[in-house]
This record gives sequence, structure tokens and C-alpha cells, in this order.
Amino acid sequence: MSAFYLLVFTAMLITYRVLRGPTLPDRVVGLNTITTKVVVIIAIVAVMRGEYYLIDLAIVLLMVNSVGGLILAKYMERAGGA
Repeated sequence: MSAFYLLVFTAMLITYRVLRGPTLPDRVVGLNTITTKVVVIIAIVAVMRGEYYLIDLAIVLLMVNSVGGLILAKYMERAGGA
């Protein structure tokens, strides 16, 4: 259970970086990190409760996160922001 609280705490710290990030790449990396932590939290909750259908939700969220990160990276490359 302490791992769960540690993940939530670090996600809150990263939220500060997303809100106050000086550059767009900082914010993108922060959002990707938060989403990855949310996926891990969903997996922990799924195992603790025995509701394994939540793992499917976590996998879909991770795929959307990956595609979104690639799209934003391509946008930053074209806009000259990276």
C-alpha cells in the first residue's frame, strides 16, 4: 500500500512541473510521466481488488499516451519548439 501512496505523491510533484514548466517539452514529459504513473496505479488497484478488466483500461490508456506523445513530438519538431 505504501507504493500506492508514493506513486500518488510523486504524481502530485510532477503536476507542479506540468503547470509551471518553463517550456513545452517539460510539460509534455510531465504529462507522459503522470499518465504512466496513473497506469501503474490502475494496475495496482486492479490486482488488489481482483478486477482484472481494469488492466485492459490501463493498456488502452498507455497506448493513447504513447500516440499522443508521438504526435506532440512531431508538432514540436515542425514548430521548432524542441
